Amino acid sequence: MIRKFGGFIFVLFLAKLVFALEISPSLIYQIDTSKYQFTYEFFVKNDIPTESLITIEIIDFITDGRSYSFDDPDYKYSLKKYVQVNEKSLILAVNEQRPIKVEFNVPQNFPGATGVFALKITQESVSGGRIQVRLNYIVPFFVRFTNIPVYQSLVINDISVKDLLTEPDEKYGDYGSIITLEIENKGNIAFIPKGSIQISSRTLRTIIAELPLDSFDFVVFPERKTFYSVFIPYILPSGTIDVLLTGKSYGQDFSISGAKELKTENQFLLIQTVPDIVLFSDNTKSVTQSLVLKNLSPYKETLQASISENFISFLPKKFTVYPYREVNVNIKNNLKDFNFTGDKIYLIELSIDSGRNIRNVSPSYVVLRGKSITPSLKASLNSSQTNSILSVQNTGDCLLQFNVLYNNRMLNETPLTIFPGQTINLDFERFVRGNLLKIEYFPYGDQKKYIFDDF
Repeated sequence: MIRKFGGFIFVLFLAKLVFALEISPSLIYQIDTSKYQFTYEFFVKNDIPTESLITIEIIDFITDGRSYSFDDPDYKYSLKKYVQVNEKSLILAVNEQRPIKVEFNVPQNFPGATGVFALKITQESVSGGRIQVRLNYIVPFFVRFTNIPVYQSLVINDISVKDLLTEPDEKYGDYGSIITLEIENKGNIAFIPKGSIQISSRTLRTIIAELPLDSFDFVVFPERKTFYSVFIPYILPSGTIDVLLTGKSYGQDFSISGAKELKTENQFLLIQTVPDIVLFSDNTKSVTQSLVLKNLSPYKETLQASISENFISFLPKKFTVYPYREVNVNIKNNLKDFNFTGDKIYLIELSIDSGRNIRNVSPSYVVLRGKSITPSLKASLNSSQTNSILSVQNTGDCLLQFNVLYNNRMLNETPLTIFPGQTINLDFERFVRGNLLKIEYFPYGDQKKYIFDDF
């Protein structure tokens, strides 16, 4: 995100900050039943600060992980024609919540242990005769008929690997690997796993990564194939890579494996450091702090860490990083006099003995905080009829963090960090009102908060 430090930093930070229709208790529904005729209820609530028109349409829902089908009349596991809703159109006032009843009338000779469909819910907010917001939600339903015997059969047909250092990806960035599995479900029940995916190297005899499987991003529909991609921040080694999926789906144990032979041409040493900010102040100047370096590549190397000044020590001076492992380095401050104003900020640089190219994908900074700081932030909102962009600038002399609040609701999940002189642009991807917008900001590592709301 931050390309350089020194003087002014200009960074484009693109964020989707969502506020719209609240669908509860879930956005995806798994229903277990032994009945073929029953009613299910969920709720919709209008979170937009204007009245909304809600329309509901019953559709098919099938995906192969790359594309979606919302109309497949020949899919024998579809429940679309056996479902009705009590209201297909309704008006919701601001903050109004209403129940939606889904009525099922499924024939007893339905062939699957799972039936699937979805509701397409459209929300339109009209103000001054113009549509201000139009949003579509796809709400899938997976119905497990518990009286139907389960036949679960899955196989990995193919594995492909993409190295993002050589082939950057718009979604995942320019480092790490994307592993894509083609998985076929030959059974009569949807595969909705809860478990883990393990990626290991036979050549290095090590587990590279183990990730949870507990998301509806990964569903294999009965008698269909799915492409499932997982991102890991690592360069994969040459040799055989094993992929193992284990866990449960609908209470049934599964263990699915596959292998891929790789020839890795990328010779970069890829490092990730945390935390991103190591802060020393007059009160903590004698406290030894820690930096964790993680090796994201299959190479063993010896490194040194430093900043551009000599009053920060890194211990040990030299340290070895092993493939896919972490190492801790202590950081000691030797500066005694903090009688200055503002923050002094230094990039932690890494050097390598072998001369191999090295890249730190998440640079860390040492920040020395003077006894006196002046936190200051200003922001502006630039809007068209359909879109608003918030521009936030740190006009003070210290590192800040901030939150964006709209109608007193925080839109970002975690505080955003902004350096002195830095500008961050946030694209709402819709129109927002300045009188409902606030920026809550505070010095990094401090609890005292300030508000900017002059829009």
